[in-house]
Amino acid sequence: MLVQLTIQDFAIVEYASFTPGRGLNILTGETGAGKSLIIDAIGALLGHRIGRDYVRKGCDKAVIEAVFDEIGSVIPAELLLEFGIEAEEDTLILLREITKDGRSIVRVNGRTMPVSVLRAIGAYLLDIHGQHDQQTIFDSSKHLGILDDYLGVTIKPHIAAFSEKLEEYRAILQSRKQYETDPEKSRQMQELLRYQIKEIEDGAFGEEEEEQLVEKLKVLKQEEKRRFHLSFVQGALSSEDSDSPLSSLQTAAEHLDALAAMDPTFAESAQQLRSSVMDLEGVRDTIGVDDALAQESYDEVEARLEKLRACTMKYGGSVPAMHAFVKEARERLELLSEGDTKLKQLNAERIRVERELVALADTIHDIRVEAGRRLSEDIVAEVEFLGLPNATFEVAFTKRPKERFFSKTGYDEVEFLFSANKGEELKPLSKTASGGEAARIMLAIKTILARADATPVLIFDEVDSGISGEAAKAVSQSMKKLSKYHQVFCVTHMGQIAAAADQHFFISKDQSGERTKTNISELDDDGRIAEVARLLSGNSADEQSQRLAKNLIEERR
Repeated sequence: MLVQLTIQDFAIVEYASFTPGRGLNILTGETGAGKSLIIDAIGALLGHRIGRDYVRKGCDKAVIEAVFDEIGSVIPAELLLEFGIEAEEDTLILLREITKDGRSIVRVNGRTMPVSVLRAIGAYLLDIHGQHDQQTIFDSSKHLGILDDYLGVTIKPHIAAFSEKLEEYRAILQSRKQYETDPEKSRQMQELLRYQIKEIEDGAFGEEEEEQLVEKLKVLKQEEKRRFHLSFVQGALSSEDSDSPLSSLQTAAEHLDALAAMDPTFAESAQQLRSSVMDLEGVRDTIGVDDALAQESYDEVEARLEKLRACTMKYGGSVPAMHAFVKEARERLELLSEGDTKLKQLNAERIRVERELVALADTIHDIRVEAGRRLSEDIVAEVEFLGLPNATFEVAFTKRPKERFFSKTGYDEVEFLFSANKGEELKPLSKTASGGEAARIMLAIKTILARADATPVLIFDEVDSGISGEAAKAVSQSMKKLSKYHQVFCVTHMGQIAAAADQHFFISKDQSGERTKTNISELDDDGRIAEVARLLSGNSADEQSQRLAKNLIEERR
């Protein structure tokens, strides 16, 4: 419930703070005193659009703060968790500031939040009903939920069973999508998948092979340079090639030996040359081409690397991604290969589950239709009590369109129809003509659904418009009944309704000095009698009006 509301520098409200109680809280005051501003301020805490025009003249900002307790049974825990809100001692403090330049600042339990958070959690805390407001009760998309709330626990196990079966049904439909395809497209897809799988499997690429190939290319490049130099030296020192330098030197040594045999003066030179030839032959024998890496050529490794990179570009960008691709391709190929058989099985399952689903939905529909009849009777009786003796009300059912046949709660769509007068056609509740009729219908439905409605705080802004006499008395009695299940606030101009208050707050306007400001004060017993007398006759001091006011208050207790 709302335990405290504080408003500062909001239009003509300089500062106002009041502590409402349980039950029925009545707000009255003279025209222009600022009663509607109090409702606007509360609306700001629900995330309603509030402009900078609401900032009191000469002030930097307007501030509205509300404290709610017992929120654990009202706001879903998962919603608080989603927004990171910690509700210590089961309490929630909502604060909204509107600056003079139009900026809006929201805090929930001290933490800054977007305005959207107020809209999300405010809907669980407060419901404001004005004479011309389109409230939840007039939103046809909410009528099915209202009817189910009226049914309470009766409908819940049926909806739970339906919801579980619906999940099974949707799982079958999802599985069918995997197998449903054009036969020719299926054949082409299977061929493509087989080609892709073969290309990847033929490659047989390891996860670290790219790095290994890059490193091997570096080694082979160095090896090619080494082999080039070795080959040149080997050629120069070859004894098999008659044109090689070593062969020429060997021949020269033979000729020099022949000269030494004829002329001893050549003997030393012949010995030196022969020694040099032997040294060169020794160098030749110690140098050979290393064939350790000769098994793979540079071109072969480079071709392998190019093939690997081409494959990874086609199938995911990396070897692990390529392996994941081929795994999915095998699974997809398997699905397509067994598609016809599996599709027949799934179609049979779909038909079976759909029949079961329709049967469950039919049961839910029958329960709702009976509940709709009872709800209609209850509402007609209540609005007759509220001064609409010729009203008729009906809960109309339609089945959802085929393309969206099943929702989580069945196939029903519900809309409330209403007529205020005899002979008039029933029309959607949202098109009810007069504000007074709308207010009483809303009050009737809220009263009937009070036990099921979880919203703890209901605010009625001048719902007494267009009623008088016995109807006003009936409205006050309905308000009183409603306040047994909710904390109710009612802004009213009628003494018959104000007399039913559990707490009565008077809103006054102080025009002393150069500025106007609004004040809120809680009335004691004498103050209540005087204010109800004023509302009845326009004169709070009139003794006859005071006696009537006192009697009304005693009667409404």
